[in-house]
Amino acid sequence: MIKQPKSGEREVRTLPTSEFRIATADDGTRTLSGLVPYNSQSLDLGGFTELIAPSAFAGALAPGSDVLMLRDHDVSNLLGRTKSKTLTLTDSPEGLRFTCTLPKTTQANDLVASVERGDLDANSFGFCTIEDKWLADAAGNVVRTLLSVDLYEISAVSFPAYPTSQVSVRSCPVELRSKLVKRDADACECDCAQCVGGDCGICSDADCDDENCSCAEARSIRNADANRRLSIRLAFAE
Repeated sequence: MIKQPKSGEREVRTLPTSEFRIATADDGTRTLSGLVPYNSQSLDLGGFTELIAPSAFAGALAPGSDVLMLRDHDVSNLLGRTKSKTLTLTDSPEGLRFTCTLPKTTQANDLVASVERGDLDANSFGFCTIEDKWLADAAGNVVRTLLSVDLYEISAVSFPAYPTSQVSVRSCPVELRSKLVKRDADACECDCAQCVGGDCGICSDADCDDENCSCAEARSIRNADANRRLSIRLAFAE
């Protein structure tokens, strides 16, 4: 059974890497190895950057953990996992090192060819945040540090991007949320802390009437229900 994250909201980070290596042993066994770096500042994730603390992956390194190695986050393209000892995770001063013994499949053969040609040059990891820290420097730049995460998969990926839908700002302090940019052209313009953080479903502005905010739709439904109930009561009264 494929592992699901224990709790929290799923997030994904993708990092360009020069660490991808394919090695072939004398018996023909092939391995893919790489690195998820510590204390390396990310690109802009929507008004903030991010660092991974050296202790962040302690849970994944503990006995009994089950982390998957995938291609492009596709669980149908499973390359290895720690539970079967086909994926090995090792802590180092530079970051979390991983080595995956590749299966003898067409999918693995395609991955090897893509890495060796330089077409595939990024690794990504999926996780849920357990503990993080948000700070703003004197210039107002917001930095999030991942202190502890539940790591559930590492992927070799083709597109080194940072999908904003897979970045959680729920833990960001309210006083820093106004500095974040997490909206697109279709997003609401409500300034409450929840909407700024991307949580329009729990908008806290009772007077919000932005049509792009999901709270407006919810209020419209509630009002329609109330009007319908009132009409029924009036009909019976007549």
